[in-house]
Amino acid sequence: MCVCRLAPFDECASFIRMSSYRLFCIILSATVFSACSNTTSENVTTQGIHADIDVFANGTGRTFVDAELEVGHDGLARTSLELSPGDRLTVTANGIQKTMIEDMSVIGRFRYAASFDFDDAGTMFTVSFTRDSGVSAPNSNVTLPEGFLVQSPTSNDVLAQADNVPIAWTPSGTSIVPDIEVSLSCATNSGLVFTDTDAVTLSSDTGVASFPVAAVIPIGTLDTSRLCEGEVRFSRWRRGNLDPNYGEGGSITAEHIERAQFFVDLRL
Repeated sequence: MCVCRLAPFDECASFIRMSSYRLFCIILSATVFSACSNTTSENVTTQGIHADIDVFANGTGRTFVDAELEVGHDGLARTSLELSPGDRLTVTANGIQKTMIEDMSVIGRFRYAASFDFDDAGTMFTVSFTRDSGVSAPNSNVTLPEGFLVQSPTSNDVLAQADNVPIAWTPSGTSIVPDIEVSLSCATNSGLVFTDTDAVTLSSDTGVASFPVAAVIPIGTLDTSRLCEGEVRFSRWRRGNLDPNYGEGGSITAEHIERAQFFVDLRL
């Protein structure tokens, strides 16, 4: 395991020149922190696979689908599966089928992804795991929830500490109560940035809410000459139907998210 420590400048400079050692350190650290192992899917029956599938839209007009297949059900100890030749993950929506390809940005795990250029509420996404040999799991499906047209806050809003953040969205009255979080990031006199986040309590999809700015002002000696940056995160999500042939279970979920910005002037 690599251990980081403070060192004099000349020692640090020497260490930086050791590029091969740094690369080994990074790879080893990634392995340690992933707390998992990998194998190829040909070594595992479908009955031994756990599947995590996520469908999400973020207000850009696109929908993204991620899938990870694992062995076992013990959290971080699960073994990640690399697809072998003859095993495929595909996703179909609006009559369009796409092959899911490995997401190379993920380190130490095997995650497969695809995207679509639409995010219409009510669109069904069906993810299929097909195998040339053995049992397939062809029918995991979920329907994308309604998105958000955010009416407030806006990036023009500059609020005071005693204000409430105005929150409004459409459509409202849907069957899914939105999850809404408010966060605020403020700079300190030392140049650090502190962030605090809290959830807005809703009992129904009312389309309107408010939240006290004071509840998310970070603790610390804050630089009052700089505006704090706030964000409201809106989310509707639902669970779909995972193909029962995944013997170790898992989940398929769909989420529609949107974000809105505002600012806080601590001098007000």
